Amino acid sequence: MNIRLDIKLFFLFSFVSLSSYALASSIIDLNSKGKAVKKIPHFHLNGAEVISQNGGLILLNDNDSLALVNLSIEGKKHLGLMDNYYEIQEVLLLKDLHIKKLEYKKFGQIKIQTSNNEFIKFQDFQLSDQLRTLKLFFKSKDSKKFLKKFKTIDLRHKNKLAIGYY
Repeated sequence: MNIRLDIKLFFLFSFVSLSSYALASSIIDLNSKGKAVKKIPHFHLNGAEVISQNGGLILLNDNDSLALVNLSIEGKKHLGLMDNYYEIQEVLLLKDLHIKKLEYKKFGQIKIQTSNNEFIKFQDFQLSDQLRTLKLFFKSKDSKKFLKKFKTIDLRHKNKLAIGYY
């Protein structure tokens, strides 16, 4: 009877240990210098605050060097803009584009700046349709040709997009 209890405790302890390790390793990773780096995205809000992916305020040490996504908001809740960030970033990753800055204007324009200094403009009330249009464009055969050295993509036209070049 004690053996059965010991075996059950062993498996329970093993399960808890492995679960804790999996959770910790999904949140913290080691960079090339062996320092612990959090994989959770952080945002720099209106140049004044740093917030986590769940919208909570974060206090950073001076030693923390995080690649923050800049959120600039006029008249919108930051959690809504963060949702927009994740929706847009998912589509942009199809072409390995990464958001560096996301700006929201009072009149509903969402302006994205990528890490390569390209700009993409959306209208908030049409965002889902515009993302669908962009996704279809990214998956098309001609997208690679049209995206060479582009400077801007404007999706604020109904079912169309405009591409500006350098």
